[in-house]
Amino acid sequence: MNDMKIYMKILFIFFASIVSTNIITASDITDKNINSGKTIETPKISFEEQVYDFGKIYIGESVKHEFKFKNLGKGELVINNVKSSCGCTAALVSKNILCKEEEGEVAVKFNSGHYVGKITKSVVVNSNDPENSKYKLTITGEVIEEVSVNPKRINFGIIRRGDFCTKNIEIETVPELKIDIKKVESPNPYITITKNKTIENNSTYEVTISKYDYIGKFNGIVFIYTSSSKQERIDVPFSGEIVGDMTFYPEILSFGSVKFGQDVKKTVIVNFINKDVKIEKIEAEPNNISYIISELNNISTKKIDVKIGRDITIGKITGSLKIYTNSTIQPVINIPINGEIKG
Repeated sequence: MNDMKIYMKILFIFFASIVSTNIITASDITDKNINSGKTIETPKISFEEQVYDFGKIYIGESVKHEFKFKNLGKGELVINNVKSSCGCTAALVSKNILCKEEEGEVAVKFNSGHYVGKITKSVVVNSNDPENSKYKLTITGEVIEEVSVNPKRINFGIIRRGDFCTKNIEIETVPELKIDIKKVESPNPYITITKNKTIENNSTYEVTISKYDYIGKFNGIVFIYTSSSKQERIDVPFSGEIVGDMTFYPEILSFGSVKFGQDVKKTVIVNFINKDVKIEKIEAEPNNISYIISELNNISTKKIDVKIGRDITIGKITGSLKIYTNSTIQPVINIPINGEIKG
């Protein structure tokens, strides 16, 4: 047994001496690299151009371009990915690992879609280049229309019920393309469209809204049909508001969440378009909602302060503020009231 212990002890000392002779510290490695004069080889990405201007293209057309680059560094260049902005696609057409002096290409395609005017899109090339890990490429130019419409949207504004309003739209085509305006129409029954004049490649149309039966906001679309293959139909949205003898704001009185016993006030503004119209009486429901009416800056605008009484019970508030007038168009304005009283 004693001989076995002595044998095991000799083996332990033997292996320990072998391990100790092979241990190399970090300082030993650093000193060795410094003494040898070796430097870490790094890659360097270099593009022939950073910006490409495609000039002018028509709406609906696309343009392609290849950005050529080279690895000017001594280390291996690795392209991780290529990312592009909206409306632009990009892809690496060469391999993603390039040795020293090796060349590659990034193919970029821009689809104009519905873009119009000056365009600037970017592509970012992500690599292991320590100085340019995110290399930005830019593609720029201008997208022009074969058929241009002005304005792009028709705003009729505020129209008193019973009145009419006319707005003009101007349609211009590229002369050398000889594009025809086939038809201009709207499915809205209250809209009429008449051709005003045409001078060479420029046409003007009158868009009129009349005999609108409703009070409130309205919207719709004017369709322009052309012989252009890229712009066969152009949509021009329109909007506006028909008012009666008066306008009011807000359309709903919402008190939100209110603590029991808390004083809360909301305001209704009534603007009289017809100066002969007057408020005859106001009714508020529930009964524990009070109001005070006063003039705001001028006699044509009234302010109604609506207040919740302290005696109102806990729970949901459901009611209305009814404003009675001598108007034949708007004899009663009904404004819903809602909210909640919390204990």
